[in-house]
Amino acid sequence: MRRHLAVCTLVSLVAATLALAQAPPGRPLLVTIDDLPVAGGRLHTDQPERARITADLLAVLARHKVPALGFVVWSQVKDARDTALLEQWLAAGLELGNHTARHSDLGKTDTETYLADVEAGRAGLASLLARHGKTPRFFRYPFLREGETRAKLDTVRAALEQSGQRAVPVTIDDQDWSFEEPWVKARRAGDSTALARTAEEYQLALRLEVLTQTALGDELFGRPVAQVLLLHANEVGAAQWDALFTWLESRGYRFATADEVLADPAVAAPSSFVGTHGPGLWVRIAHDRGREAARTAVTTLLQEQAAAWNRGDLDAFCAVYADDAVFVTPKGITRGRQAVLDRYRTSYPTREAMGTLTLDPVEIREAWGFEPNPLGDAQPSRVHGLSLVAHWKLQKADGTEASGLTLLVFHRQAGRWLIVQDASM
Repeated sequence: MRRHLAVCTLVSLVAATLALAQAPPGRPLLVTIDDLPVAGGRLHTDQPERARITADLLAVLARHKVPALGFVVWSQVKDARDTALLEQWLAAGLELGNHTARHSDLGKTDTETYLADVEAGRAGLASLLARHGKTPRFFRYPFLREGETRAKLDTVRAALEQSGQRAVPVTIDDQDWSFEEPWVKARRAGDSTALARTAEEYQLALRLEVLTQTALGDELFGRPVAQVLLLHANEVGAAQWDALFTWLESRGYRFATADEVLADPAVAAPSSFVGTHGPGLWVRIAHDRGREAARTAVTTLLQEQAAAWNRGDLDAFCAVYADDAVFVTPKGITRGRQAVLDRYRTSYPTREAMGTLTLDPVEIREAWGFEPNPLGDAQPSRVHGLSLVAHWKLQKADGTEASGLTLLVFHRQAGRWLIVQDASM
């Protein structure tokens, strides 16, 4: 069975690669649009205004031939007039996906309640799509948050797969929603200066994020990768998408369907990222790789320490301690790398006294957090430190054994991982 799955996966990847190779020139870009029927609902309660925004959004999509994928928050479909707005999206040949019923934040919601919201959104959308002989195929996590624990991540992913919904990631998360309120306020006040300033900042912010995430994706995979752009169905977008899409086309992006972009193995690459916030896919993958690199580095360091001990090289064994390292045992506290080295030399004066050491990692935890990016969005920081629990065993020359546990704390200093605290028991 495992071999069959591996072969199927390989065949799928080969097919996807061939499909990409045969695609028209230009970098494929999927435009996704969240919070349909109209984003920023509290700003747009007037139905004629909602209809105008919808018409303007659809007009610019048609002008640039963008096969966009929209995501519906079903609780925002208040009545038949909102249903009619969604019908316009379908009549334009665009696909609609599920964005839950109430736009729940998985990081602040228990799994059972969240899945009920996912299903309510799917069922509502399914009732609309059934009139057109379609079913919901795609899902978008509100706030891009997939859970703050691995259990939530895995449970929701399994439920989505079982329901036939594929979660669509975002590679370019540009915070376009943050420009809606200043735009609407300026437009209603007739403030042309504020409108011009908001338009300029909108274009600068989105272009910066497009360029930044494009470069990151290409760096991660060593080739030009497809991209998924996140936009919202709002009034500022209706006014600014034409200029944005024109610029994207001038930079070599080609508007593509969800099926084409999601066939790129880079976009389909799984991420094990969990956290209270939801960054874009490339940021998740880069963070996953950074965590794995840090874990590999300290486990390798542990192996090198054991090898140094077993060849009788205490200088090399202690070289991984920081200058101000603290070494804690039931006998007391030793401060500083040199003092730690002197302590070992006193306790193990000969190679025979040192015996043979093994160090086996039991658990590793990384220390990192969220930091604001230039646009003010929360993104995961690099791994600044790690704590490692290891089991140590010392086989002595006389055949006796000593063993115990050690808790090591590592910090990165000048590009190296060094032990800053060691509590051995």
